[in-house]
Amino acid sequence: MCVFLLRLKRETSPQHAAIERQIDLRRVLGSRAAYTGHLARLYGFYQPLEEALWGNGAVREAGSAGGERRKTPSLLGDLRALGIEPHALPLCNTLPPVPDEARALGCLYVLEGASLGGQVITRLVRERLGVGPEDGGAFFYGYGEKTGVMWDSFRAALETFARSPERQEAVIGSARATFGALGTWLASGEGRADV
Repeated sequence: MCVFLLRLKRETSPQHAAIERQIDLRRVLGSRAAYTGHLARLYGFYQPLEEALWGNGAVREAGSAGGERRKTPSLLGDLRALGIEPHALPLCNTLPPVPDEARALGCLYVLEGASLGGQVITRLVRERLGVGPEDGGAFFYGYGEKTGVMWDSFRAALETFARSPERQEAVIGSARATFGALGTWLASGEGRADV
């Protein structure tokens, strides 16, 4: 792993750990209703953030496999499979700014990293709730068997992009801001589904 990627991981680890503490997986996986509610909250964050990321073109410039990296379609399908109409859910309006490629990549670092953790959660969702990728578990399943390859390709694009100190600082700042915005959204109580 390159020096910058190690630094990025190290400098965002406090924010990452805070999100992990904030999400009570035992509660989330305790019932279908709790799981569905958690997906609804994630949809409320991911949908407007991905709109911003793909809307300004910065993600396409980042060589990031285009729309294949979008998580909103999986969240839409999962919520519908679990009986929720996502378009009626509240959306987060306090998002990290992503006006350029550096900030888009910092944000994507957080979203793509979550796909790695999703592989562990996928197994737990199936074991505890009987939900698989085909009936409400696609978001956490992510890229499935391609998750490692997708993560490696993203890291390579990030490493190639972040060669200057200015770009590195922008990526790190954006990743921190993304973790912070997600934490604030989850703590706010907004975006809960009535299940």
